[in-house]
Amino acid sequence: MENAKQKNNHKTLKKVFTAIFLTVCLLLMVNLADIFSSLITVGGFGFTNDNMVFAETKYYAVCTSSHASKLSANESCDTIQMQGGAGYVFAGDDVFYVIASIYESEGDAEKVLNNIKESKPNASIQTITIKGISFNNNLSAQEKAVINESIAIYKKTYKQLYDISVSLDTAVLTEVNARLKLNEISSSITTTLGNFNTLFSSNLTTGLMQIQTNLNNLNEQIKLLIDSTSRPPFSALIKETYCKTVFLNKSLAESLAG
Repeated sequence: MENAKQKNNHKTLKKVFTAIFLTVCLLLMVNLADIFSSLITVGGFGFTNDNMVFAETKYYAVCTSSHASKLSANESCDTIQMQGGAGYVFAGDDVFYVIASIYESEGDAEKVLNNIKESKPNASIQTITIKGISFNNNLSAQEKAVINESIAIYKKTYKQLYDISVSLDTAVLTEVNARLKLNEISSSITTTLGNFNTLFSSNLTTGLMQIQTNLNNLNEQIKLLIDSTSRPPFSALIKETYCKTVFLNKSLAESLAG
């Protein structure tokens, strides 16, 4: 009788230990999967063997109008800027679009479109695709980190400019405070450019030269914005600059993707 009870106890304990073991294994597998996933995809950047990989990104531009010629599109830019929009022109499918603003979320873009459809019946949303790119260079860990920083700076700058623009529109920030924040953005870009120039001071490949050129262009755009004293609302000029930032990112990705 006692032996039968002991056998039952052993069986019960064995089942409990088995269940605990399987649970621990499952949790370990989930944690390892999360860790591996984060290593591969943090910030849209990861490594595949020796390659540096940057994922494709999409933005959504709310456009107030479309035109057959750039001249015609440019004529409506002043009006859009005086209304607080970006007034930035870009070409797509042989049509020139006037952008009021750009959003990371398609849902946010659709909300804005619905709000302006009555006054802007020809308004539309245009998708802006930043191509995914890959480097297969033999680079050190430090060089890879600087390249990652040099490419990620566009998305970071867009977000910062977008937030400043919203804060100005909602009177959370004054123009003076906005310019101070722009100085911080400029300092960050200057630091990134300095790090790039230090590591890649000679023997630049075509791709590295393109990264350097676009960083210089981005830095120049922010400085022009800080020094701007022109007539449109300052918030509109910030929107115009974050449009330029997105399209600088787009042109860089296209040149690096070959």
